[in-house]
Amino acid sequence: MINLGYNERRLIEMLRGRGSMSRTELARDMDVSAPTLTRLTSSLLEAGMIREADEARTAGGRGKPSTALELDPDGLFTLGIYFNPDDLRICVADLNGQIRAEIRQDLQDHSFQHIMSIAEPAAREVVLKAKVDTSRILGCGLSFPGHFSRNPGHVFQIPQFASWHDVDVDRDFQPFFDYPVHHENDGKAVILSELYYGVGRNLANFAMIWLTYGIGGGVVVQRHLYRGSNRNAGEFGGLFPKSHHRPSGQDLCNQLASGGITINRLCEIDESYADHPKVTEWLGRATDQLRALALTVARTLDPSAIVFGGSLPDWLIGEIVKRLGSLESLGEDFFVEPPEIRKSGLSEVPHLGAATIPLYRATTPSYYSGRALKGWA
Repeated sequence: MINLGYNERRLIEMLRGRGSMSRTELARDMDVSAPTLTRLTSSLLEAGMIREADEARTAGGRGKPSTALELDPDGLFTLGIYFNPDDLRICVADLNGQIRAEIRQDLQDHSFQHIMSIAEPAAREVVLKAKVDTSRILGCGLSFPGHFSRNPGHVFQIPQFASWHDVDVDRDFQPFFDYPVHHENDGKAVILSELYYGVGRNLANFAMIWLTYGIGGGVVVQRHLYRGSNRNAGEFGGLFPKSHHRPSGQDLCNQLASGGITINRLCEIDESYADHPKVTEWLGRATDQLRALALTVARTLDPSAIVFGGSLPDWLIGEIVKRLGSLESLGEDFFVEPPEIRKSGLSEVPHLGAATIPLYRATTPSYYSGRALKGWA
């Protein structure tokens, strides 16, 4: 639908991170000439991806106000589909990351056929509910737990989706949806929404630790999703063998089961369990394990922030972040500011992360595959 040049992507990235900007500010910060900027902005205005803001801006508060430019939220829309063992979530999001419509449905049957039988009609329903121009729907992002194997289309599944062993993510999802399907696992999808709309909006380098039934995550380097040689960068769960206690939601459920409490969904572990001996035991051990992980990430990647999120109950993630503090103790020879430990504000909308996948591929400068020369569109 769109084929943006490198500098067009840079311009969109600046407006996404900073909000409205004048043409003078854009030309200066992009280091392009006024004629080049005019060509870029004219193209994006005509495409409906940017618009002139209602409020004018002045450079440094001085001089004659000039018309500011901003992203047009109606310029592009994306469909996001996310599922985990507990539920299916589908949304339509606009260019500013606002969810225009959504559907959530609990899952009892985890078979591929059953989930697709729900997702296919629900995706069409949510598009109708959003009342958007369907010609501007860029694509469909899809995410769920699991890490990649040597086969590019095959994803190792969590136990609840073990029957999916023959599913090819590059082939088998597309027939169910009306738009091009783009897939990332849940940890990598959610870090994209953090990059665009959350903690990472103005950060070049940060990491995310995603706590659900398992443990996942992602890494952003110079505002680019770093996927690694086999697309498994940030799969932090591999550091904690499943044969041992680990800081995962499934391990917490197992811990409670050993005390005679059956948990069917993570959301059932509300704050009434805060003083339960099995929960306090798990929380103490999990915090120690995650502190060691955070220290390793800090030493290896030197990020500005480490963000914690996930479908683990919000109060538990908040307690973990509180206990980790600011990672002040990184070793006697560490003389710079430690990364900030942050709690994600987007854990409740992992489907927004899925919706961000096609947008990231179409509009982010680091995903541009052509030649990038100064002055080029």
